[in-house]
Amino acid sequence: CPSGPMFGDVPAGWAPARMGQRQMKSPNPFSGGVDALSDADFALLVDAVETRRCRELVGAGTYDEAARKWRPRPRCPSCSYEGCASDGSTPAGHRAWSCGRCGRKFNSLTGTVFENAKRALWRWVVFIRLMCFNVQLDACAELCGISHQTAWEWRHRVMATVDGYQDRIVLGGKVWIDEMYVTDSDLKGDPGWRPKKGLSKNKICIAVAIDARKNVVAVRCGHGKPSAKRIKEALLPHIAEGSEIFHDMEKSHRSLVEAVRGIDRPCKADTRDPEYLEHMAMVNNLCSWVRRYLRGYVGMDLKYLQSYLNWYAYLFRVKRDDEKWPKVERVLRHLFMADASFRSSRKRDNPYTG
Repeated sequence: CPSGPMFGDVPAGWAPARMGQRQMKSPNPFSGGVDALSDADFALLVDAVETRRCRELVGAGTYDEAARKWRPRPRCPSCSYEGCASDGSTPAGHRAWSCGRCGRKFNSLTGTVFENAKRALWRWVVFIRLMCFNVQLDACAELCGISHQTAWEWRHRVMATVDGYQDRIVLGGKVWIDEMYVTDSDLKGDPGWRPKKGLSKNKICIAVAIDARKNVVAVRCGHGKPSAKRIKEALLPHIAEGSEIFHDMEKSHRSLVEAVRGIDRPCKADTRDPEYLEHMAMVNNLCSWVRRYLRGYVGMDLKYLQSYLNWYAYLFRVKRDDEKWPKVERVLRHLFMADASFRSSRKRDNPYTG
């Protein structure tokens, strides 16, 4: 049985290496000074501490530090000219730039999701850490000290930077493909709507694929059981020619195999067959992971479904390579380097979901 206070053999507060000697904590020399601070000064202290913590975690504590690290020479947001010259600083302290081609003046954050950002960078870092674990929006808002609507905006700003991410993914070698389905909750409000059994048109189809290197693709593929045309539109751009494709013998899959001139590896869908379970385990697990991920976003506006799938595919790779590159730093670097923006068209007095 492991030792420790939770198992009852070592009293709480006693050092395991020194049984019989009480381990006394020395008083914190900063406690008195912190207690004496006014609310305004305490808020400044917290901001300074969190900025340092942010700098130690990701290598930058402010927007300007991060921009100098990951966006040292931004291109012009108007004409894409890459030879822009430094032009001092803005009143907010960001590095200013001037385009020698079109004359546009801009700063190092122009064109990024951090343009016009008013909150400190460390709050964004906390938010990104929570997004990496798919934390509920209410919890993100409370832990970051922002409103629910701001948290919703931030979530979609992050997702806007990965909207084209899956366009660049091409699976190769051994590839497993399948479909999964989610209920289209928007249809539940239609007059006379009744839930139907089976793969009805009330369900949204998501085509998924994964290769042996654990690169994943998840693409929205219309309603109901997909046709061969829809499967090819969803997955053909993401599978390399000549790949070995494992599938569950759906007719629509055969046309995809032919289109990529791949090696056909059909497996009859039978959950009682150990051979099927073994051959299709990769993609079956992927379907379970995606389904569990989407359950964390109850009330999602389904017009943003593909954005959520893009974020999942991006995050899947980030977590896969976490040992090589810490995920929070990698995501933050991506946000600074990506030219993307998102602005809600919803009014503040209207409900918002997504």
